[in-house]
Amino acid sequence: MSQAEELATGDSAEPWQRVHPASPFVHGWLAIIGLGYIYWQNTDDLSWAERFSGTRLMWTVAGAGIALAVVLIFYFLSWYFTRYKLTSTHVYVNSGMLFRSQKQARIDKVQGIDIAQPLVARLLGLAELRFDVADSSESVLRLSFLRKADAHALRVVILERARGEEPAAAQESGSHDAADRAAAQPQAAADALPLMANVPIGRLIGSMFLQLPVMFGVLACLAMLVLWLAGVDGIIAALVPAALAFGSFYYKQLNQGWNFTASASDTGMRISYGLADTRQHSIPAGRVQAISVTAPFFWRMLGWYKVEVNVLGTKSDDADNLQVLPVGDFESVARIMGILLPDLGVANQREVLATAVSTGCEHGFTGSPERAKPLSPGAWKHQAFLATGTTVISRYGWLARQASFVPHNRVQGMSWGQGPWEQGRKLAGVRLHCAGGNIIGYLHQIDADTAAEFIRAQTRRLVER
Repeated sequence: MSQAEELATGDSAEPWQRVHPASPFVHGWLAIIGLGYIYWQNTDDLSWAERFSGTRLMWTVAGAGIALAVVLIFYFLSWYFTRYKLTSTHVYVNSGMLFRSQKQARIDKVQGIDIAQPLVARLLGLAELRFDVADSSESVLRLSFLRKADAHALRVVILERARGEEPAAAQESGSHDAADRAAAQPQAAADALPLMANVPIGRLIGSMFLQLPVMFGVLACLAMLVLWLAGVDGIIAALVPAALAFGSFYYKQLNQGWNFTASASDTGMRISYGLADTRQHSIPAGRVQAISVTAPFFWRMLGWYKVEVNVLGTKSDDADNLQVLPVGDFESVARIMGILLPDLGVANQREVLATAVSTGCEHGFTGSPERAKPLSPGAWKHQAFLATGTTVISRYGWLARQASFVPHNRVQGMSWGQGPWEQGRKLAGVRLHCAGGNIIGYLHQIDADTAAEFIRAQTRRLVER
């Protein structure tokens, strides 16, 4: 018996359980497709009749049967050696046939549990649990895959134990009916959560095409298509990769905003989204390190914004920052900010937020002096910052305008920047760094004396906390 199993056995008499038998197929369905592709490539010179007639048909069936049997045996062994166990203090997951992997998470350290459904898992009615644990910048444990009802029920049990409660569902039998009944309660509770924001499909698609990189990509693909139709040789070699790259980018944006909802929870916020692959993230407000509100050029005409956060332990699979609003109006931004950063350190929070995401130096903002105009002719009027009692708010950018909100107690470090052109005009920049992503506070091209005073004041705050 392994060390992890001994610890788990000593902690609780609850039995080890296995994941759903279809779990290996969710991970490895491409292997079966790959076998078919290899066969097709090796018989490319044969016709359909030659492939599936006579002795070749017999050998094809025999070879396919043997290959499929090997794959299924591997899937069975993978499923057989993957087990999990829930005790009063830990969640254990053991996996691996030749190379064993033993992972565990302390229940009292669990900050949130996300539910993910890749496309194949969604078709099979399965779901994956991803644990976000305190003192970890990323998810350290994943449990895949369970029936969706079982996953929801197990999530509720673990979160209630993390709060020091003993759920009644833990005493029920392990039947599917009991899991369905246990899952019905959290699903109903999730439906009752206050809705902070959602993204209509029309707004999502419109926002994707109202971005300069997307516009340039579409125009470039159309130009290459016209050249190809006009008979320009070799242009197809550039058109296909460009179309694939653009399609991948477009689908990623579409998937992250499709059916997007953001709801308030008892610990912070819960977001869900997905077209083919669905995701549900729980975001504890106490783990948010920084917030960014971005407004691309054409979005500003419509009053649209995007909100991202640096947050410990919860990330999307393909981004450093977690997107909590793909596109929304100011009211949606204000509601989300009220959950994730309820105290901006000022009395007139709504007015300060409106100034932060637009332009101007009202409500105490300090902007770049006019001598910064030759260095940033389009942006200098919009660059500004405000240090409140709790937060550093900074705004920068020209075509795509960005406002960053970094609480004082989340600042991990500062850096001073002053190039030769800035030095000659007595300007400087200050960057505030924090954990959980690449969002930073950026005081860009402000007066050098003001920047030095800000550094001294922020250093005092870092020492005092």
